[in-house]
Amino acid sequence: MKQIQTDFINKLGIGAFAYITISEFCGLFEYIFENVLIITKTEPKMIIWLSGILSLILFTTIVIWGIKKYNKPIEIDTRKTLNSLIYLYFGILITQYLFIYFGTDFLTEKYSAEFEFYHKANKGSLMIRGYLANIPILQFVVFGIILLMKRKTVANTV
Repeated sequence: MKQIQTDFINKLGIGAFAYITISEFCGLFEYIFENVLIITKTEPKMIIWLSGILSLILFTTIVIWGIKKYNKPIEIDTRKTLNSLIYLYFGILITQYLFIYFGTDFLTEKYSAEFEFYHKANKGSLMIRGYLANIPILQFVVFGIILLMKRKTVANTV
């Protein structure tokens, strides 16, 4: 009984840490992509839209790939998998911190004109930022749809 309970808690932790790890990875990718677009002098409104939409597409792709890859009845060591996801999550957080702390200062110093142009041109786009604030909600919707679609296909084959 204790083994089943521990296994359930580990699987719950695997799901939670898999989700937040994927979300944090997509957030890091979005931030790096946004900085690259600023450096390449892309239109500021396009930077906002492209980075947000690309993050959503990357999230969806990783979730679909993960479900397809790990949705087979195989025996996994739940404790080891949970530990790996926790380490990966904190590794991504440390990478985010280091990039924001060191990388942003370096980039704004080296490409100061591009960042200044971006921030000046971006002042009037609060409405767009407001719309893009819904992307995390959209991630939940996409995640739910993927899980429901996968559930129906598994139920139909049984």
